[in-house]
Amino acid sequence: MKKLWIFLLVFAVIFMFCANGAFAKEKHPKVFKLGFITGLSGPLAHAAETQRKCVALLVEQVNARGGLKMPWGNIPVKLLVKDDEMKLDVGVRRFRELVEAGCQGVTGSIYNPMSAALNEECKITGTPYIPGCVPALDSFKKGNPATATYSVAFTPWSIGWLAGDALIRGMGKKTFFWVGRPDSWGTTMLMGLKDACKEYGGKVIGVEEFPKGTPDFSPAINKALAAKADVFAVNHFGGDAIACFKQAYDMGLHKVSMFFNMWTTYEVAMGIPPAAAAQLSALIYYYYDLDNFSKDLAERGRALREDHVKKYGFPPDAYSVLAYTAASVLLQAVEKAGSVDYRKIGKVLATATFDTVKGPARFRIDHELTGKYLAFLVKGKKASERKNKYDVFTVTGAYGGEKALPPLSMLGY
Repeated sequence: MKKLWIFLLVFAVIFMFCANGAFAKEKHPKVFKLGFITGLSGPLAHAAETQRKCVALLVEQVNARGGLKMPWGNIPVKLLVKDDEMKLDVGVRRFRELVEAGCQGVTGSIYNPMSAALNEECKITGTPYIPGCVPALDSFKKGNPATATYSVAFTPWSIGWLAGDALIRGMGKKTFFWVGRPDSWGTTMLMGLKDACKEYGGKVIGVEEFPKGTPDFSPAINKALAAKADVFAVNHFGGDAIACFKQAYDMGLHKVSMFFNMWTTYEVAMGIPPAAAAQLSALIYYYYDLDNFSKDLAERGRALREDHVKKYGFPPDAYSVLAYTAASVLLQAVEKAGSVDYRKIGKVLATATFDTVKGPARFRIDHELTGKYLAFLVKGKKASERKNKYDVFTVTGAYGGEKALPPLSMLGY
């Protein structure tokens, strides 16, 4: 009898432990804490601030309609913000602070290598994470993405490949002088451009690399002037791109080569001389004025554009919409899962279709988003054509579907 009682006692303890563990996994929070982390200080701080503003707007929109609709009732979203300073060690530390603060999901990031570092953290914490930038290619190789880490903006390889396609096949350009960063943002994008050159018959005839925050690009510009390539392709982003194109214009490179920003925002075109901006072409994640390109897309983005202008006084830029989309998809996944359990959220991210300002989209097996409009090709407007200071581009094309993404075989699938 004593042994029976001991057995029953042990069984009861085990049962209670398992039940408590199951209960812990199925928390029903009264508030959903959304973590947001990006480089609010550093060379891309201005673009990062546009990300923060647009995600804050999304949280307001969600809460205005009653919050997240969960099985235990509607719950509001609370935004917790951290500055990663565009430093990997700081970013990891701040991410851990968000997790310790109880965040059930995290978005943000503007620095490509940061997204890879945070993906590694998510393998430990299980935190659902959708970065608001273009993540590193290695993050999506087979076995590498964390359970609930997904990307709404493919990888730098795709940008390089699509730029090569647009320039070689679409515009007849053959030679390229490359100015880029030496980190994964630059090297992977250059790989994509070179792969496109092999496929379509182009050639990179010059490569110069500068770290983020470089103040002087004149050594590379002098070499580009001598090389006389068809295209001066700049991989740098935000303020770095503005500095590079300003100097290139002042040194007369626009008379020799076409200016092309591999991945841009309207802030870049606003920051360089209007005559130079009029010659600039680029790939962009999103442009706020799509009325003359697609009425359907323009209508999809109208509420975001109008709410953004009403709240901040200016239209959303590309990276603000990227961060908005990342956060929106994450919150949609939480609602569809009816849970804050990262495993259930990850399963929904892997299988569901999500509504975005660029149309319905879903994720591939490698955790990259597919859709009809993943990137747009834009051309700078002349000063006389602009309706206001933000009216700097005309959308001339779009890319989407499998064509915009690296072959799964490249990623080990």
